[in-house]
Amino acid sequence: MRIIRILIAVIVAVVIGLIALVAILPGEKIAAIAADQVKAKTGRDLTFEGEVGLSWYPVLGVSTGKVTFGNAPWSTNGPMFSAQKATIGVDVPAALAGNIRIKKIELVAPDILLEQTADGQSNWDIDVATTASTTEVSTNGVTSNSFELESLVIRGARLRYIVQGETPLEINALSANMAWPERGKPAEITLTATPADTPVTLTTTVAQLGGFLDGSISDLSAELTAAKGRVTFAGRAGNAPEAAGKVTADLPDTSAFMAALGLSGGVQDATKLSGDVTLTRDMLLSLRNGAITALGNQITAQADVILGGAKPVVAAQIAAQNLDLKSLSSTTSGSSGSTPPPALGWSKTPIDASVLGLIDGTISFAAEGIDLGDYVFGRTRATVTIDNARAVATLTELQAYDGVVTGKFVANNRNGLSARADLNVSQIALQPFLTATADVASFTGKADLKTSVLGSGQSMYAMMNSLDGTGSVSVGRGTIEGMDLDKLLRGDLSGGTTVFDSLNATWAITDGVMRNDDLLMELPRIAASGEGTIGLGLRTIDYVVSPQVRGDDAPLLIVPVKIEGSWENPKIAPEMDKVIKQNFAKETKELEQKATEALNKELGITPEEDQSTEDALKKKLEDEAKKGILKLLEGD
Repeated sequence: MRIIRILIAVIVAVVIGLIALVAILPGEKIAAIAADQVKAKTGRDLTFEGEVGLSWYPVLGVSTGKVTFGNAPWSTNGPMFSAQKATIGVDVPAALAGNIRIKKIELVAPDILLEQTADGQSNWDIDVATTASTTEVSTNGVTSNSFELESLVIRGARLRYIVQGETPLEINALSANMAWPERGKPAEITLTATPADTPVTLTTTVAQLGGFLDGSISDLSAELTAAKGRVTFAGRAGNAPEAAGKVTADLPDTSAFMAALGLSGGVQDATKLSGDVTLTRDMLLSLRNGAITALGNQITAQADVILGGAKPVVAAQIAAQNLDLKSLSSTTSGSSGSTPPPALGWSKTPIDASVLGLIDGTISFAAEGIDLGDYVFGRTRATVTIDNARAVATLTELQAYDGVVTGKFVANNRNGLSARADLNVSQIALQPFLTATADVASFTGKADLKTSVLGSGQSMYAMMNSLDGTGSVSVGRGTIEGMDLDKLLRGDLSGGTTVFDSLNATWAITDGVMRNDDLLMELPRIAASGEGTIGLGLRTIDYVVSPQVRGDDAPLLIVPVKIEGSWENPKIAPEMDKVIKQNFAKETKELEQKATEALNKELGITPEEDQSTEDALKKKLEDEAKKGILKLLEGD
């Protein structure tokens, strides 16, 4: 509101000079004197281009060509204010009585530039010697004892707001209409702008406008409308700024409303909001009794936001009963009307994590249930702390798939995106959990799991292929669909289900590949060990499970089963070479011995101790060759 006081003070100085000199000076001279008065009051230049025209009836009028008002000395971005045309209408009888009653001020295509430096200097901080409500300036014997404005009209304005080191804000096609009230009556101000494609209108009613401009508190109501949406405020406010009152919002299409403001985000659904807000002079914004209705969900919120720093600092509490967020994860069908097949592998679409740098602070969240469509959670208690683009989410309780998850998630976007998870999972149901997270539905049972894993990258593909960490799992009684170890031991490859009593394993992850060497699965008559790798990034598996028929002292039969291929279509088959080596080693050795003895007898050789048949045969051939050479020499 200080901007309004400054602009009005400038206009007052111009008008007073014009009235005093209108009968004796040409327009150019009037403009020069007005510029001198503005310079004296503000220290900045007021420049007129073109002629300054006058009209006498029915309203004394002053019109100009292009007019500019200088900026702060430290700015390099041009004038603080300029307009292609300015028209001022003055009430003649009031002027003759010494009262400046401006009937109308109209500014055509004004360009308003608001700037702030990194150390807090503002280009609107100007020491003006008079105020807009009571002005006393004497020029050639004409004195103004009071000042009143009936109407202010702005058409086709551009407003720019530049803070050093931040992205500039620009609003175009800005129009305003302010009806200045009679003394003691409320003022109504209407502001229309088109930041995007849809007009946005702000209508404000100020009960005591003069006092408001002077820094006093006044009753104030405001309504913002765009894209059929409506946001209202009703309470008290001052131009410090400070305010206290009730805020409501009724948005039939939240995304359309946000788009009209030139912002992204929101959902294509109705949203309603209400709450008590307070803004102090120290730029502390508080929300109490906040109630939000969105996507059919009821949410309550309390928050305190510090707005005076480089970025907002938030302390908030958000609570809900059962959140249904399935619509946020719904997919869009193809142009032919059919649903496209799911893509294989992790997405390579870049992840935009810039939201981590928007705020700092702590947000606590509580819900009795969350349905994301692909993922379903129960009672949830979590706290998120954000500091310099690094967010730490602490799960004190997350009920998921019949189990409970606790631990921490860290997302860090300070120097590229990285994520870390340190989790403890208790008694989670394997089948729904693995189906939701890895599209694997073969395992059933309840698992206890601990894991610590770290990944980095700007996409899910890069993140999953960079994973490093460790973990362990322990499962009670469960099943493996698609593989019956009992049948496999009898040579039946027709599939089936394996029922196990327990399963335990540990693993290490390097560059997105998980390695396990100690899987142990206990069955009623069989024990199974396992080792191999699982490509978490490439979604592949290369693993060998070795079922063993229990014996009194040693396994009676071992049948290694190879599982390899993609997660979506793995191949499962016994490794027959290992079956023979591990189960018929004695018989194989006996057959090899009998074959060797028969060969020795046929060749007429007798290997010495620790000598192979091959070496014995080689020695015999060498001896026979020597004998042949000696006979040949003796014959000569």
